[in-house]
Amino acid sequence: MSFLSPLFLIAVSAIGLPLIIHLLNLRRPQRVEFSTLAFFKELQKTTIRKIRIKRYLLLLLRLLAIACLALVLARPFLPPGLSGSANSQAPALNAILIDNSISMSRIGDKGPLIEQAKSIVKSIEASSKEDDRFILQVTNGAAQYSTIVGHNQLLRRIEEIDVISSGNYTTDRIENLYGVLSEAPYQNKRLFILGDGQSSQFNGEFPETDDRSITTSYINLGEVNVQNTVVTNLESSTNMIGASLPVNLTVTVENKGEVPIANQFVSLEFSGSLVGQYSLSMEANSSRTFSFEVVPQKVGSSNGKVIIEGDEFTQDNEYFFTVQVPETRRILWVKEETPAIASLESYTGVVLEASGNNDAQLSYEESGVEILGTNEISGYDAIILDGIKTIPEFAFNNLLEFVQGGRGLVFYPSESGDIRNYNSFLRQFNVGEFEGIMGEYASFNSVAKGNEVQEDHPIFAGLFERDENEDLRIADPDVYYYYKLKPSSSPGGFNILTLNTGDPLIRDKRFGEGKLIISSIGNSPGWSNFAVKPLYAPLYYRALLYAASSDEGGFATHQLGETFSWSGDVDAENVSIRVDEETVIPDARVAAMGAQLTYPAEAWRPGWVTISDENREYSVAVNLERNESDFASRNIESILEDIAYVDASDLGDESLEAEIKASGFGREIWSWFMLAGLLFLVIESLLSVLYKAEKIT
Repeated sequence: MSFLSPLFLIAVSAIGLPLIIHLLNLRRPQRVEFSTLAFFKELQKTTIRKIRIKRYLLLLLRLLAIACLALVLARPFLPPGLSGSANSQAPALNAILIDNSISMSRIGDKGPLIEQAKSIVKSIEASSKEDDRFILQVTNGAAQYSTIVGHNQLLRRIEEIDVISSGNYTTDRIENLYGVLSEAPYQNKRLFILGDGQSSQFNGEFPETDDRSITTSYINLGEVNVQNTVVTNLESSTNMIGASLPVNLTVTVENKGEVPIANQFVSLEFSGSLVGQYSLSMEANSSRTFSFEVVPQKVGSSNGKVIIEGDEFTQDNEYFFTVQVPETRRILWVKEETPAIASLESYTGVVLEASGNNDAQLSYEESGVEILGTNEISGYDAIILDGIKTIPEFAFNNLLEFVQGGRGLVFYPSESGDIRNYNSFLRQFNVGEFEGIMGEYASFNSVAKGNEVQEDHPIFAGLFERDENEDLRIADPDVYYYYKLKPSSSPGGFNILTLNTGDPLIRDKRFGEGKLIISSIGNSPGWSNFAVKPLYAPLYYRALLYAASSDEGGFATHQLGETFSWSGDVDAENVSIRVDEETVIPDARVAAMGAQLTYPAEAWRPGWVTISDENREYSVAVNLERNESDFASRNIESILEDIAYVDASDLGDESLEAEIKASGFGREIWSWFMLAGLLFLVIESLLSVLYKAEKIT
């Protein structure tokens, strides 16, 4: 048994206090014979012996309790050979995991954290036996080493490690090292993890192993306070992206430091040009948002980035993005073969034809309801159900998966539709149900007006031009005949247009990753005079564009630390990914939209990658996980409560070496002495109360 803090053994001398008190009590006064004391001489000798035994027992228990508590302060530990079944003289396998994330570039009192980590690894190597072996690994970027090496090779590899701006794989690397250690034919197995206590590295929990022969230690280099300003969010005002259409981008900037900032700048570049710049002044731990307007000039990918200038920590001062303008959005128009009244044909075809003149054009195909039961619908961005009297039940699941997968569905009822069938279909999406029918078809007698517009809906973004305090005025459409929709109480739904009766005219319902747009009226003149109102054409077109646009809002992004996954219209046999100056071949499989690509992407860094085949080219922005910029060590000790934890920030070289030896090369047993000391005190209390030796017989 050894001690981590042997200086505290001086506290053992405290056991002398009860001894001194006891010896003082043994000093007897001079004996003087007195006649009246003769009666007391009749006390039995056995009673006196019992009193002395009780006093000696109490003294012994007090001495033991004080000694145990003194040993607790000295932090005793057992070497591995005594704390388990392993032979302490047998060779050991030491796995060492070094945090090489961007936070390790911070400079503390002892220099850069990454250099401190290297120095501690050298101390671990120096404390090891000649026959011990090592595995060296890093948390971020590609796995550097996977082989077992000796002392000299370990020291060479240590010098090659540096901070890298790549994805974090801490949890995966720990699990992999546990697996290697478990299978290794060594009696002594140790895992040392060196980091700066960044709690986000572990995602709230530390990996576990069932192999109890492995000793795990986390060595915390300490928290370094540094001012850091970082972009935490970038979003667009609309997901309807098109060439020459302005897009408003909202950038959120956060001050992660503990001090206010001033004289910093945030700027945005798009397609190689500076779009705008703002001055930054922020309080500690606060955030601000800034707006920029960009205009993609072409179909395809347009790259941009947000830049922070004047920040103390510069490793995360750029945030990359790509705006993707699709060539076309494919629309499937499903309709009845012939309308109930030939002269009242749907306007849908006219609107779809007109959309071909827009830069963000829609391409469409017509079909009957039979296509809804096939896999062909997965090749479309949105489906219009236009005047279908009865939606086939065999299509319910297909359409459900279609919307859940991020596509759009637009529903226009038939004037002679089966309301029970419609309600069965709507219940699949938790939209609500039609309670009945109001008015008379083709009567041209108004029963309601569409007079309330949800102006902040993405469909209307940038559509209306008016002064700030000017009320919105539109020509209200007259409705002659409509289905009375009672929306469900579930979240994710809101009215785009509302009738003056309070009933929805057009309702948007988010479901999964996609959208369902339900109209209470059909798209022919027998329902209303909406088609002759100025709002009709842009609303119809934008509703289709909205339904056919993905939730990403035109952004193509990848977060480092995850497997790269992308799907798009490329040739699966000829596709490649260009990363900086290197070209890699991803795993590709044929999908409905072209190809589904996956790639490990462990070595990728922030910037852009380019996906291409012989005919097409797409850009994808690559960024660090947002938590990489959060250096806080919140709850780190609770996350690591089941393993040995060493705080190296306030320890000298000798103390740190002793801590490392105890944590990785032995087992602390101070808790044993703590329990023993408390037990002795409890026994002492019980003995003093229950041991009655003064009774005279």
